[in-house]
Amino acid sequence: MKKKLQLNKLSSEVINQIAAGEVIERPSSIVKELVDNSIDAGASKIVIRIRDGGMSLIEVSDNGGGIPKENLSDIFLAHTTTKLANMDDLNTLLSMGFRGEALSTIVAVSKVSVTSKYDGEKVGNKISFTSDSESKVSSTPRESGTVVKVEDIFENIPVRKKYLKTVQTEYRHIVDILTPYFLIYPNIHFELFKNDKQVINLLSKEVNSGILDKDRVKEVLKQDFVDRMEKVFFEGNGIKVSGLTAHPSDHKKRTKFQHIFVNGRSVWDNGIARAVIQGYERYIPHGEKIPFIITININPELVDVNIHPRKEEVKFLNPYRVFSAVEQAVSKALEKLVSYKDVGKKNVGDSKAQYIPDFTRKSKDYASSKNITFSKRGSVSDSLKFSEAILKESKPLGASDIGIQTSFLKPEKEVGEYKAKEVVSFYQIFKKYVIVEFENEIWIVDQHAAAERVTFEKLSKSVEIKNTDIQNLLVPTEMGITHSDIEFLKEYKKMVNNLGFDIEIKKGRLSIKSIPVEFVHADIEKLFNDIFDMDIEDSKKNLDRLKMDMVATMACHTSIRAGQRLDIPLMKDVYYNLLDCDNPYSCPHGRPIVWRMSIEEIDSKFDRTY
Repeated sequence: MKKKLQLNKLSSEVINQIAAGEVIERPSSIVKELVDNSIDAGASKIVIRIRDGGMSLIEVSDNGGGIPKENLSDIFLAHTTTKLANMDDLNTLLSMGFRGEALSTIVAVSKVSVTSKYDGEKVGNKISFTSDSESKVSSTPRESGTVVKVEDIFENIPVRKKYLKTVQTEYRHIVDILTPYFLIYPNIHFELFKNDKQVINLLSKEVNSGILDKDRVKEVLKQDFVDRMEKVFFEGNGIKVSGLTAHPSDHKKRTKFQHIFVNGRSVWDNGIARAVIQGYERYIPHGEKIPFIITININPELVDVNIHPRKEEVKFLNPYRVFSAVEQAVSKALEKLVSYKDVGKKNVGDSKAQYIPDFTRKSKDYASSKNITFSKRGSVSDSLKFSEAILKESKPLGASDIGIQTSFLKPEKEVGEYKAKEVVSFYQIFKKYVIVEFENEIWIVDQHAAAERVTFEKLSKSVEIKNTDIQNLLVPTEMGITHSDIEFLKEYKKMVNNLGFDIEIKKGRLSIKSIPVEFVHADIEKLFNDIFDMDIEDSKKNLDRLKMDMVATMACHTSIRAGQRLDIPLMKDVYYNLLDCDNPYSCPHGRPIVWRMSIEEIDSKFDRTY
């Protein structure tokens, strides 16, 4: 006989705690909801106080319009909001905080108290909430605005609390979620206190909300590329695009400095990000990223802001039109930047004459655009610059296209035997590859990949600083870093020190006093920026993984790079140091290092039998 199912009706407390999982993921989620409400209240100053990464205390106070006494006891009830009255209101919503369940779910996972003074009242009022009860409204002194205090997050839900990260990590998440507000609301004075110590104080600017202020952007991001950012603008079809985008010379493989705002709301949209990159199509290498801050103002009836529980995504009624507007805005800004009449030089009378400035910086290698020439030895001294049409029609020529049965160096071919093998000669080709000639075969070694592997293994084995050769810098390298990056370095300073870097953080800047000897010729500022651009949260799942990711990033900045001319002693160093590696087969990123070709394989291509 089948057993009858027993259906249980959940209590309102359990329902609220389940609903909380959609909105309140961690302390930073609460900060976001409370700051949204302060902005909607018309605040010109917002103060955020954090204790123990937000797990013990989150307090957000503002000087906004306040909450009337008769509404205080209702604001934390489920599905209550001043922003919506019916379904039609969703189509015209422009406020930040509108999800009525946000405040009620905060109560479901923590202790909450609210103190507020409404503009039309003489004194302030206070009320406290817990998951199962609320206190009576009482009068209290208060000049203006509202203070919301949230304590002991997830204390009543241990299963949720155990998934929170360290205090430092949770605090960094709060800083990361606040950064977009700092950028898009320069008209608001923001203060952030960590464990009762002020760490951020951003004074308000005399500009309207939603309009980027370059000084505020520089103050928040603390990056030199902000000075070189170009304004973007497009208006048409009910869409207005504005913002700042980086100079093409500031492209990177990875960057976290990408922000998108739709009607003042910070969101992420892959289509908009792709549209920005398409605007750079002719100016940066394929696959590279660029910092940008894009703001889009659009009729609220043409965008759905209610598709994500935490309001981190939106859906456009006509996404192609939005993406096209963004691409046009970026393209026009770049055309203005790189194309203009070269008045005062040659071709003064030619209206079509254009001057294309050099995008190169000392830390980047670019192919020359000169015609191909040959030296007396017959080597190519300059690279070819192909037209865009040729590049689109051509395809890479691989070994399989010409039938060469070459092989990469693999573990089954013991490296040990090569240590005893006599090398006939060393050559370098294309300033990129080292040719090692043996009696019956040759190796083609990627000089940068090999140097990466050597440096990676040396650093990864340096458990303590004493095992690393250190170079003290006569003049320390200094660079501006974000508040989030400062917190990362504080959390992992010991690991960075053990890798051979002596660093100091003072007045919002990073000072690097000593480095491992392998990096004496490296761009140290770029090295640390690449570390900060890593997917830290993903790597932190395993501390060893984080260290290896950091080491792999550092190894990529070794002094031997593609495009560097090597003499015979350096070529020998590349080869013999590679043989001493535990894994001489691939670089830390998985690319092969050595390509082997036997004399028989070469002879067969020329139909040689002798």
